[in-house]
Amino acid sequence: MNEPMRKLVGPEWRSMKCYEALHDKTEPCGFCNNDSLDADAFVAWDHFNEKFKKYYLLKDKLVDWEGRSARFEVAFDVSEQRERSSVLEVQLGLERLLVQCAMKLQSIDGFAGDMTLVLEMIGRYLEADRVYIFQVSPDGRLFRNTHEWCAEGVVPQIDGLQDVGMDFVGQWLPLLLGRRTVIVKDVEELRETAPAEYEMLSTRGIASVVDAPLLVGDKLIGSIGVDNPAAVHLDHCESFFTSLSYFLSIELERYRTKERFKTLSYTDSMTELSNRNRFIEDVGKLDGEGARSGFGVAYVDLNGLKDINDHEGHAQGDRVLKLAGDILKEAFSDALVYRMGGDEFLAVALDKDESEFAEQVAEARRKLAAQACSMAMGVHYARTPCLVDDAVRWADSAMYADKRVYYESHPASARYREV
Repeated sequence: MNEPMRKLVGPEWRSMKCYEALHDKTEPCGFCNNDSLDADAFVAWDHFNEKFKKYYLLKDKLVDWEGRSARFEVAFDVSEQRERSSVLEVQLGLERLLVQCAMKLQSIDGFAGDMTLVLEMIGRYLEADRVYIFQVSPDGRLFRNTHEWCAEGVVPQIDGLQDVGMDFVGQWLPLLLGRRTVIVKDVEELRETAPAEYEMLSTRGIASVVDAPLLVGDKLIGSIGVDNPAAVHLDHCESFFTSLSYFLSIELERYRTKERFKTLSYTDSMTELSNRNRFIEDVGKLDGEGARSGFGVAYVDLNGLKDINDHEGHAQGDRVLKLAGDILKEAFSDALVYRMGGDEFLAVALDKDESEFAEQVAEARRKLAAQACSMAMGVHYARTPCLVDDAVRWADSAMYADKRVYYESHPASARYREV
């Protein structure tokens, strides 16, 4: 041994076998390559030495040593180079994963598609137990676990993590709002400093965790988390999650904006009831299933609304419409209720006994009359199978017949000539 090797092994090396001195073993090493050596050329190989915790590049050959064959070995410590290479390999792998996630997000139309496919890609690469997405409720007070992927044998947690208070991430919130990725390598470190977070994580078998924020501007809209990823990734994943959270934030906000526009296009802004667009889509789906029976339809038109608008102002007319909508929504509590436009409303009570439907109709009439809301109503109950659209048309005709009676008895009304 040369001087550096003697310092590494210690002073007792002369009385030890090579496998004892170099590897702390009690018998020859299973990876020994003595049988493949000769005197003509070096055999080069690399090996991680468990005793010294270092990587070595080794060159071995046979030499004549005082009249007998001996193994001659030169060892180069390449631990630092190997570590740099491993880090580079991990970073390149995470960069490739980021590109794959971005491509998958595009192919599934982001949050409108199956986000578990993206979570699975992340979980499998990081060798994690679980990958999940939380979303913040519109009022900013609650967290909801909306998407989850679990490795085989890992118990899902999504059902127990709905409508969780923001104190769920109390101490992490400033970091998340600052666009920082939270990386906890050992949950036990939180026992004293963050007892609430420690309790939440440890009781779910989480030993390490990564949590990255989803933000729009300075507003937190969610986060993506990973439970128990392989340790090799924890020191190098912050940059990956910073970039990933950027993509996910854009996709989540795009999806939410689309859903808001969709809701607006299906909702009457004044009464907050579903509108004609929603009715057209709903009836298309219902009638696509074929004719049905055991449902009731009530078509309502307020009487004299134009007179109210002309004499009391449109603000009062709007209040009457809002009041009528609230009454119909309450009376037909388990029905589909729409404002069809102007002063017309529609209630479709599916899977409803005829006597129950009649009680709802009577309640609507009674409550509207109590609020001095004059109206015409047409009703149809489907005792035999028919399409919902046909039932609505028949109820509409009955409503106009009822309305004609009203205007015949109120000839001064501005709407008389329109009926």
